[in-house]
Amino acid sequence: MTATEATARPRAPRVVLLLFGNGAVKRANRYAAYACERGVQVEAVVADGQRWRRALEIHPMVAVHSLAAPENRLPGVWLYETLLERVPGGVLHRLDGRVPGGNAAARLHRRATTWLRRNVFWRVYGPVRHHALRPLALRRLARLDLASADRVVCLEESTVPLGWSIAKRFPHLAVTRAVDPQAAYADLPVTSPLDPWDPTDPGRPKRGPYRPL
Repeated sequence: MTATEATARPRAPRVVLLLFGNGAVKRANRYAAYACERGVQVEAVVADGQRWRRALEIHPMVAVHSLAAPENRLPGVWLYETLLERVPGGVLHRLDGRVPGGNAAARLHRRATTWLRRNVFWRVYGPVRHHALRPLALRRLARLDLASADRVVCLEESTVPLGWSIAKRFPHLAVTRAVDPQAAYADLPVTSPLDPWDPTDPGRPKRGPYRPL
């Protein structure tokens, strides 16, 4: 291919999906499967630092940018996990089997931290989490090169404030909550048919690691 042909070749559409909760992964995978078959470059920004252990895997055709590290470094999150979970858990793990009652104390600590995380941590942090994640993502927008994107999709309500901020900074972008990819790409022909992919199938093709954002 000549340089002129490469220059004249149309650029593939590019969409960035925003999801902070693991409940939106299925929507992300449905969107990606439809769009990728039509030559759309799909990327995703995920907040997989908290409440993500049981999340389904995101489709391997999607380039995933992770906010896990900066979220876990937030002062409140870091202090909670360090003082109530990691440090006591580490001490009790070392005592397990070495002192009488060590095993029972470790089990009691695990039950207590599970209760505290569900009934204290998430009741305090959950309602404000999207406000804490928004500035973390905005400070890292340059790494996404949104100037070359065409569309940003807010897959859940918690990502809408981030979507508003992105729309203000990049007015050329179509920032939307429309999660049906057919509304955007129905006019594009299927150019790269994909094999069915089930994130619950143990034999599924494995994807690469998420990229730190």
